[in-house]
Amino acid sequence: MKITFVIPGLNLTGGIRVVSIYAELLAKKGHTVTVVSPDQRLPTLKEKIKSALKWKGYKFESGFNQTFFLNANYKVNILDKHRPVVSEDVPPADIIIATFWNTAEWIVNFPESKGKKVYFIQHYEVHPWLPVERVKATLNLPYEKIVVSQWIADTLLAKHGSNQVKVVSNGVDSQQFYGDKRGKQLKTTFGIMYSLRSYKGCHIAFKAFEKAKLVNPNIALVAFGSEEPNEELPLPEGTKYYCLPKQTELASIYGMCDAWLFSSSTEGFGLPILEAMACRTPVIGTRCGAAEMLINNTNGFLVDINDSEAMSHAMCVVSNMSDEAWQEYSLSAYLTSTKYRWEDTVAMFEEALISI
Repeated sequence: MKITFVIPGLNLTGGIRVVSIYAELLAKKGHTVTVVSPDQRLPTLKEKIKSALKWKGYKFESGFNQTFFLNANYKVNILDKHRPVVSEDVPPADIIIATFWNTAEWIVNFPESKGKKVYFIQHYEVHPWLPVERVKATLNLPYEKIVVSQWIADTLLAKHGSNQVKVVSNGVDSQQFYGDKRGKQLKTTFGIMYSLRSYKGCHIAFKAFEKAKLVNPNIALVAFGSEEPNEELPLPEGTKYYCLPKQTELASIYGMCDAWLFSSSTEGFGLPILEAMACRTPVIGTRCGAAEMLINNTNGFLVDINDSEAMSHAMCVVSNMSDEAWQEYSLSAYLTSTKYRWEDTVAMFEEALISI
């Protein structure tokens, strides 16, 4: 097949990483794959002035990053500037895949020669900082839909009446994310992905950590993220933070931890759950995204959304575990991850595209 992915931009988000993985694996399977993206956004005059003056600490950042698409085995077409993708920018194809709400708008009037229209949905992106009504409108478009979790499928059915939705779970790269068998550390260490987005729930996890520390002072926190922490969401004192770590460093960060914290209040999937488990790290996670599908009482702990007390209690359970008990959780986490390999999920994704 000839397959085109239309993305909103090159960046380091999990959703764009998933697109790059599918593009690579589909190309390896013999398909002709093209990824089309706008160029990076340049600052407006107002943004240049604000950035130069450091107005209220403002610093312009486009977020543009080509890391996931370096040395691609498929074609990556970056436009001449930051603008919507138009029909002339994409090649004739069998399938054209929108990957975000605005890309779904861009392709709506593309001719049939550009491919059957598919909407690859990795989150229910109805967020207040987006044009909510436009986002909802794209979810009502007559596209074939592929989603990464049953939660998204259920949401689309309940709110948009979409019952022809294909669910293809995300996977994990067992070569990039892997950890050798190890024991529980004397100083129980927890990890989290830092984000200023409120729905990621870092403030809940930090509150839970502080509560757990009152019970057991001998615990530590490790975090990584793509932005510098600020006073709006300060890290707990003593946190070891890795800003924009290399992809090759992520496994070692997961491996530093005795449990990983997944604290989102809404999530399409939650890739760090699988990545941590692949590195033999149990997960304490909230009931959203793929967490209920992946986490059970043998490989981690499920807690209610926004419940810092329950998360803190689970952290205390982990910190009080014997080494033998923790290793059982660690092994179960790893074995869970082995059921979700990209090689298997790309076959499901390919099958969905063929059926479309």
